[in-house]
Amino acid sequence: MRLSTIVSSLAFTLLAACGGPGGTTNTITTPITSGSASSASAADDDPSCPVTVAGTSVSVEDTDTGAALVFVTTGDDDELRKRVAALAATHNEQHGAMGPLPTGDEAVGGHAHHAHHGHHDPHGHHGGGGMIGVHSAASVEEILDGARLVFVVAPGDVGAIQTELRAHARHLSGGTCEMAR
Repeated sequence: MRLSTIVSSLAFTLLAACGGPGGTTNTITTPITSGSASSASAADDDPSCPVTVAGTSVSVEDTDTGAALVFVTTGDDDELRKRVAALAATHNEQHGAMGPLPTGDEAVGGHAHHAHHGHHDPHGHHGGGGMIGVHSAASVEEILDGARLVFVVAPGDVGAIQTELRAHARHLSGGTCEMAR
């Protein structure tokens, strides 16, 4: 499966609407051993897959309103940022179709998007057919040598998004965005 499909469910426009989250409480780093872009398989040559940029690693940072996938590279940081932005845009487009994107300011338990959580399609994708099952908004922040893909969720979903992003970081650490079938 192409990352663009995965990203479809990554409603990453969240921080664009509400700004960056406050503090980071926990960071887990998962290095990626990705090869050069020319050695990537056709499935991984997706222009929205950050981990196929040579020298890229991913980590997870917990925030007060969700969590972030942090991508850094010793390779082409502009290409990495472009791919992370593509992920965010696709995510927000798909999650926006589920309803209003979370801002992190909702009352605890006050959102109505639980019907999308854990919803699987026949291809094994989470909610809405993409990578992230927890209803969320995504935004991109440029950082030294990379970008942060920040997910904002309703207060009752903070723990769920943190857990889900850790699982995705482990998968991405294999240097591919392709999901197992």
